[in-house]
Amino acid sequence: MESGMGVDSKAQKPRFFVAVHVGAGYHSPSNEKALRSAMKRACLAAASILRKGPGGCVDAVATAVQVLEDDPSTNAGRGSNLTEDGSVECDASLTDGHSGAFGAVGAVPGIPNAIQIAALLVKEQMKGSSLLGRIPPMFLVGEGARIWAKSKGIVLPETVMETDQWLVTPKAKAQWKHYKAMLLGTKAENDISFDGNSCNAQQTALIRDSQAQTCDTSEENRVGQSYMRIPSEEDSIMDTVGVICVDTEGHIASGASSGGIALKVSGRVGLAAMYGSGCWASLKGPFGAPFIVGSCVTGAGEYLMKGFAARECCVSSSLSQAGPASACMEVLRSVVHDSSQNDTDKSAGILLVQADAPITVPGNPPKLKAVEIAAVYSALSFGIGYFGSSMERPKVSILRSTQQQNRTGIFDHFEARIDLSTENSL
Repeated sequence: MESGMGVDSKAQKPRFFVAVHVGAGYHSPSNEKALRSAMKRACLAAASILRKGPGGCVDAVATAVQVLEDDPSTNAGRGSNLTEDGSVECDASLTDGHSGAFGAVGAVPGIPNAIQIAALLVKEQMKGSSLLGRIPPMFLVGEGARIWAKSKGIVLPETVMETDQWLVTPKAKAQWKHYKAMLLGTKAENDISFDGNSCNAQQTALIRDSQAQTCDTSEENRVGQSYMRIPSEEDSIMDTVGVICVDTEGHIASGASSGGIALKVSGRVGLAAMYGSGCWASLKGPFGAPFIVGSCVTGAGEYLMKGFAARECCVSSSLSQAGPASACMEVLRSVVHDSSQNDTDKSAGILLVQADAPITVPGNPPKLKAVEIAAVYSALSFGIGYFGSSMERPKVSILRSTQQQNRTGIFDHFEARIDLSTENSL
């Protein structure tokens, strides 16, 4: 009798899967330990919600992303890249595959956790029309997003300046000074070459002071805008962080958050906030057949936005006979080719989770069986982690390519299949 009860209890234990990433680009080896720790904590935070049973995917994604936002080693929330004027403006979005609801914020200042607002926007949409039949917002930007969040009870610091005191880390500030000096130097050289005049005394002083605070950048200045792609032991230039969660009944959600590219123009809205570009989740394929899939995309922004990369990866995966990794490589290859005429950084990373149809037994709710995870990247490195109910602990890794491969357009990838019906697999 006791044995039968044990089997029944085991059968009712909720199954789940969570995958996270900390961006594609270049991850300094000196920062790797901190990033791995952040990914582990994010996986465990999501798992603590998913273990409670079905219906918690949105909260699980938001909670895991918040862990990554709060960690200063990532480019989201605290530790974000700074705008050209030295402040923090964050982007975030969240997609619920079950309802199709999407919520996003862009270029929002003074917000420690932009994903909180995105998650609340999703929940408001799931409730339906508000007073007088007003349509709930889907995408909020700038100061308006901050005001709306406060009106909905999200506790925020009184001022943007107060928030920035916590969000702006010494590392981000030093990086900003470094790139600001290089920008000033390049502008000064252009002024001299085009006008034939030297820069004024004030500009010269700014350049000299800025360079003194960073390092000699004359070599890097000679390559113009490509300085943003030159890695060093100190550099850690990444974009979005992302999370994908699947609950015990096969519901799926995904979310993304980012501080944006370094030295971005104030008001710039990046990949992490854009519909169909930064994250996507769905329970159906393009022709309506059941298909559980979610993805997150990270990279150098604009060209990935135009390709609706996250959504396209999910659609491609549902149609592919070669598996999710192959489908993602085809999408990445396509968007890179379409933007090849632009001299911009093509670094990118795609994280995708595809789940088998849940097991259905008469009289019992559906039960998640297995998932496939795929990570495809064209960058020098891509930080990913994952954790399932059948695993003892999260697996995390900084996947690394070579500069030679990155230059020749060869895409590296990782893929794995995880059986969630077993217990404590490694």
